[in-house]
Amino acid sequence: MPFASEIPPKNILDSSEVHDISALLGSVAAYPGDRQYSLEWLSRLEEGKDYSLSALALSSHAGTHLDAPAHLLKNGRTLDQYPLKRFILPAQVISVDDNSMEESIQASALQNLKINPGDALLFRTGNSSRGLLRRPIFSEEFVYLSMDAARLCVALGISLVGIDCLSVDRYGDTSAPVHRCLLENDVLILEGIDLEAVSPGRYWLICLPLRIKGAEAAPARAVLVR
Repeated sequence: MPFASEIPPKNILDSSEVHDISALLGSVAAYPGDRQYSLEWLSRLEEGKDYSLSALALSSHAGTHLDAPAHLLKNGRTLDQYPLKRFILPAQVISVDDNSMEESIQASALQNLKINPGDALLFRTGNSSRGLLRRPIFSEEFVYLSMDAARLCVALGISLVGIDCLSVDRYGDTSAPVHRCLLENDVLILEGIDLEAVSPGRYWLICLPLRIKGAEAAPARAVLVR
């Protein structure tokens, strides 16, 4: 049974605290190898046209985005195959930036964690305090999720894991073991969230991906409310 003090508000509209944890496209770097985000103006009022119209080019993993099993698994589920409730759910933010020397989030960070099966778990690390998601140049050095921590997330029944960098895996590890561990167990991955202004605690997470048929991933607008 959840602790009363840890239960998110029943009515999101009654929430007094709202945090936009999405990266700003156009200001955040792209992961190496991904298509760079660009906005092209096809028509502009400032140039005497009748209307403004722009065209976007971007990766499905641009900025704040959700990864589905189809990202790495043959015949894995795509985002459009999930019900909306998988993207609107209770969430817990935990801070693991006490030790700035840690390269990865260890399973010990989840020790004594009280979380309900089906909830989301979001990791605030030194990535947020360093402002990695507000830089136009990609940094290869970021705090990622260790395999032990990923396995523990699965064991706890967490349905979505979020992290404040563009990958849950160590940069350069093309085998993507953490991605595979989570996605093979139907744990969605929310990457590229900026948690610098967010205090640890319980929230409602709303992270709706673009509704794209057959998408292995999609950009999302992610907010926390309580």
